[in-house]
Amino acid sequence: MRKVVLVTGANSGIGLALCERLLSHDTEGLHLCLACRNMQRAQAARSDLLASYPAAQVDLLQMDTSSVSSVLSAAQEVKVRYDRLDYLYLNAGIMPNPEFDVKAFFKGLFSRLGNWSRFCATKAEPRSWFGPPLVMLTVLPLILKTYSTGQALNLTAPQNMQQTCSA
Repeated sequence: MRKVVLVTGANSGIGLALCERLLSHDTEGLHLCLACRNMQRAQAARSDLLASYPAAQVDLLQMDTSSVSSVLSAAQEVKVRYDRLDYLYLNAGIMPNPEFDVKAFFKGLFSRLGNWSRFCATKAEPRSWFGPPLVMLTVLPLILKTYSTGQALNLTAPQNMQQTCSA
């Protein structure tokens, strides 16, 4: 039985490199799902992966972690497609900008939910703060089905961590 692996932000950068690395170690034992905002870029990444690993099983999933409705819709799709989730790699987004407008966020949060980007100083910021935890919570039942081996990992680029987490 193939291990089911979901990678957010899988069409470039760390996410794509992670997918390549996973397939290089176990092409036949993985069922890889690339969760991406841009489906054209996702399809290109899938094509590149399959060119290098023709025996791989690679699916695509539309998911924008800055949108509540997109995350909820994608999570529902994951539950329909897969009966379990062995690994979840939360890669989409970057570390938050220190200029995050907390007051505007909470004011907006209690007035209406939807697209978090209107509360933040940078467009990428909400994907890091709220998208990955929401993805995790929505697919948690599938991870719990593999509770002895299921894992969720949150990834971020080191250069972004230095901006807000200096020692």
